[in-house]
Amino acid sequence: MIGAVGQVLGYGANYLVIWLLLQSFTTINGWGWTEIAFLYSLNLLTYAIGASFTYTPMVSLDQIIINGDFDKYLTKPLSPFMYFIANLFNIGYVAHILISLSVLLWSISHADISWTILKVIYLILVIISGSFLQASALIIIGSLSFKFLRVQYLFSIFFKIKEFIAYPISIYSIFLQIILTWIIPIAMINYYPSLYLFNNEILENQLFGIVALIIGPLSFYLSQKAWMRGVNKYQGAGG
Repeated sequence: MIGAVGQVLGYGANYLVIWLLLQSFTTINGWGWTEIAFLYSLNLLTYAIGASFTYTPMVSLDQIIINGDFDKYLTKPLSPFMYFIANLFNIGYVAHILISLSVLLWSISHADISWTILKVIYLILVIISGSFLQASALIIIGSLSFKFLRVQYLFSIFFKIKEFIAYPISIYSIFLQIILTWIIPIAMINYYPSLYLFNNEILENQLFGIVALIIGPLSFYLSQKAWMRGVNKYQGAGG
């Protein structure tokens, strides 16, 4: 409970920093406080959902392998992947979900969006796809534990990269936008879905909005395959 309160205060401070920034600049490349609150909340909510299943298992995997504890996940008549992530599910992410969902609902009620049934369904699918995409990034890094063992630094790098999508990626250079869209496609989590919801009359926004729905499940499928490939090559703690 103390950890949950601390997380709420920590992310609450992040929202405050963004709000204070916008008190000075009013908008960031045309995005006001409501739109950026929506952008940030969508990122945090999808991370909380995806990471509640995958963060603890993947961050702990290198040490579990080194200690020889991973073998027990291979001795049950179950999928090693599903058994592993279910066994280490982290309920602590409920704090992330509460604060991000609260601000997301507030921003939805204040944003200039003409809501329709189609857009409501789209938002639900975006949250699902974004959660898959967040989870897949953690799984891919975790799967490298089977080869390199020590991969904690890669999680730190990922979280640093993820800070870029706290703001609209249009404020960055074209080179960085390409990286965040096609190479490390985390802009599909919140930026392109937000463009679709705010203005889906532009063809480009429609196309990227559709891609955002596909890339999450696809990335999760590929990451799960990569993880299982590592399992298939696993030869024990001394292998």
